[in-house]
Amino acid sequence: MKPIHFLLLLIFVIGYYLYRVFSPYIGPITIAVLLALATFKMHSYFLRRLPGRILPAVASSLVLALLFFAPIIYLITNAATFVTHIDFGLVSRSVEETKAWLSAFLHSHNYLSSQAIKEYLTKLDAGDIVNFIIQTATYLGKKSANFLKDIVLILIFYFFANLYGKDVLRYFQRIIPLKPEDSQTIFENLAGVMGVVFNSIIVTALFEGILFGIIAQIYGYNGLMFGILYGFASLIPVVGGVIMWVPLAVDRYFAGDTTGAIVIALYSIVVISIIADTFIKPVIIRYIDKTMVEDQQIRINELLIFFAIVAGLSSYGFWGMIIGPAVVTLMISVLNLYPKLSQTSS
Repeated sequence: MKPIHFLLLLIFVIGYYLYRVFSPYIGPITIAVLLALATFKMHSYFLRRLPGRILPAVASSLVLALLFFAPIIYLITNAATFVTHIDFGLVSRSVEETKAWLSAFLHSHNYLSSQAIKEYLTKLDAGDIVNFIIQTATYLGKKSANFLKDIVLILIFYFFANLYGKDVLRYFQRIIPLKPEDSQTIFENLAGVMGVVFNSIIVTALFEGILFGIIAQIYGYNGLMFGILYGFASLIPVVGGVIMWVPLAVDRYFAGDTTGAIVIALYSIVVISIIADTFIKPVIIRYIDKTMVEDQQIRINELLIFFAIVAGLSSYGFWGMIIGPAVVTLMISVLNLYPKLSQTSS
């Protein structure tokens, strides 16, 4: 056996056991590395302003925690508080009252009634609904605990990615069979596009969340919580903030405030969905694109980024909005290098 073949076999065996050892942490490590790439310019700013390497890494981690993770933790803690204060007796009474109202309404409007609806109302049980709420809250509590654990791990790995990022990059540039300028091109492409995606997500969520938080606060709701919820909801394609403003409008309607329901609906549609989302957001994203990515050749079409985010969310859940664009960008960067390398090899 040739030494190179033995070395490759040894690398394969060691790599297998490395994967077994670090498999529980591959997800957080991947997200942390991608976030470090996305915030590369921010970290470079701290490197110029703060001494050493530890302080810039700490500063970058604190900014990421405040902008990205603090709102998530706030939502989780508020949701836990909300669940503990649910009056299940009130829920049961409300379900029975709603059933009675629907039955009376359908009875008075024979043209709306049907046997299927009547059977559904008969089977609708308040106890089953209460049990469903409890089971859902328990499930979300477990998921939230895992999510908080992932957040802590991501922040730790993000700190070390910023602390030793340059050293790791130089090491990979030495061992991979590419010219330094080619590997640097891949890094710049990935960092540039990830920066655009990450900053666009933050700006969109912050901008639209503030707008919705204002109207929620005016009508007596928790403006901070509903603003954060709307910010995350705005990242969901197509439906977006609809899943936030419709429940508030319905709540105002059933509270007897029809005018408030109409105002919330019109404000959300006209001010947020049309003016902010359709006209203002693209201008902001275009500005970020020009600021983050100076080289015109490495810019990627906004529609492709959008579909990458959609596909990532459907495949990987919440973190898919980071993973999707990264995979697409990496593939495009490699494909762009292929003609150059093929000409060199021939």
